[in-house]
Amino acid sequence: MCSSVMALKRLQVLSNIIYHSCQLQPLHTSTTSTFMPLGICINPIISLFDEKVHIRIQGLPAETKVTVKASVEHEWKRLPVTFVSCSHFITSLAGEVDLANDTSLGGSYTGVDPMGLFWCLVPDPSGSQNIRLVVKRVEQSLTFVFSVYLGHLSLQELHTSNNPVCMTNVTRTFMAPGVRRLEVRDGRLRGILYLPPGEGPFPGVIDMFGSSGGLMDLRAALLSSHGFAVLALPYFKYEDLPTELGDVDFEYFKEASWWLCNHNAVRNNGIGVIGVSKGGELAQLMGWLFPEVKAVVTINGPPAYTYIDLKWKGRLFKKGIPIDSNLLQIKEGGCSLRDVYNIHPQDFIPVWESGAHVLALVSDDDGQISPHWADEWKKSCPAEKQQLLDVVHYPGAGHLLEPPYTPHCRVCINPSYGINMLWGGSREDHARAQEDSWQRIQDFLRKHLMS
Repeated sequence: MCSSVMALKRLQVLSNIIYHSCQLQPLHTSTTSTFMPLGICINPIISLFDEKVHIRIQGLPAETKVTVKASVEHEWKRLPVTFVSCSHFITSLAGEVDLANDTSLGGSYTGVDPMGLFWCLVPDPSGSQNIRLVVKRVEQSLTFVFSVYLGHLSLQELHTSNNPVCMTNVTRTFMAPGVRRLEVRDGRLRGILYLPPGEGPFPGVIDMFGSSGGLMDLRAALLSSHGFAVLALPYFKYEDLPTELGDVDFEYFKEASWWLCNHNAVRNNGIGVIGVSKGGELAQLMGWLFPEVKAVVTINGPPAYTYIDLKWKGRLFKKGIPIDSNLLQIKEGGCSLRDVYNIHPQDFIPVWESGAHVLALVSDDDGQISPHWADEWKKSCPAEKQQLLDVVHYPGAGHLLEPPYTPHCRVCINPSYGINMLWGGSREDHARAQEDSWQRIQDFLRKHLMS
C-alpha cells in the first residue's frame, strides 16, 4: 500500500511538471486574466503529422475577442515560404479558448474544428498564392508556431502585426519512433523502404505518386508508422531512372512487387499497391496482371491508361488514351484535364479478373479526372465480381487527396508540364475527405493483407 501511495505521489509531481512546462510567460501582463497564467497548452507537443492535437489558451481577459494564428516555414522551389492561418474566438468567462470545443467565428475557417488551423494553412498573403506545402524530407520535422492576438484580425493585418500576447511551438513529425528508413538500390530498382518497429513480418505495400515524377514518401512514412512495410516507389525523374514518363517500362513494377513480396520483413500472403493519379492507373494494372497484388488503392486515378504509351520489356504494352486538346479548359488560372479523355468501356482496366480487391477514392470536384468514370468502370464489372470493388465519392474534394491535415491547394504548378494545374476542391470538404479516406485506406489494407 505504501509503495502504491508513493508511486501515485510521484505521478502527480510528474504531471505538474509536464503541465507547467506548457505554460508561457505573458508578453503583456496588464491584459491577462487573474484565473490562470497566460499561455498556450498543446497536447501532445510533439506528434505525428496525421495525429490530432488539443490546443487550449488560458489566462486571457474574459469574453474578449482574440485571434489565434498558426504559421510554418517551408520551402518551395528552394525558396523559403511561410504558410499561415488564423481563427477568431471570444474567450470564456474564465478567459480561455479551447479549439476542440469552441467555435471559430471567422478567419481561415468557421465552426468547431481542433485541427482547422492546420488544414486551412495558405501561403502568406504577401507572396505568391499558387504554391502548395510539399514535404520532401520526411526525416525532418515541421515546427508550427501558434500565437494569440487581441481582437479579430485578418491574415493581412496579422502580416504587419508583431504584438502577440503569447506564443508557442508544436512539432509535427512524419515517422513514429522506431520506424526505419532504408534506401533501396537493387538492380534498376530505386526507392525508400519504410519498416515499422519490431521484427515483423508486416503487411507490405507499394506506394506511388503521379506524373510529377521524383520521390514522394510522406504517405509511405506515415503508413509505416501505422504498422505497414512500405516501399515508396519512384519510377521516373529520380536518380538514374528514366527522365521521361514515356520511357518507363512496366517490367520495373513487376520487379518492385517481387522484391517487396520476397523481403524477409513482409508477410508472405501478398502485397498492396496504392497510387494517386497516374500512380493509380499503374496500381490498377499491377492488380490486374500481378497475382501477388491482393489489394489496390487508387486515388483519383482513371480506370484506364491515359496520355502516354506504356512499354513492357521494351515493346508497346498499353496505348495511352490521348488528350483531346479541344476539350482542354483554363479555369481560375489553372489548366483542367477533367474532360480531355474519350474513355470507353473497352478501355477500362479489368482488375477484378485477378481477384484483387480495389478501393477507388474519387473526388467529385477534381479538376483533372472526371468522377463519373469510376461509376461506369464499376458498372462494367460482372455481377459476381462486384464485391471486389469499393468506390467512395467525396463531394467537394479535389485531385490532391493526401494524408489528413495537409493544407488544401486548389491551383498550383505541375513541374512536369511547367504550367498551373487546377486541382479543384473546397478547403473544408477536402479536409473532411482527407481525414475519412486516410482511415479507409488503412482499414482496407489491413483487412485484405492481414487475413
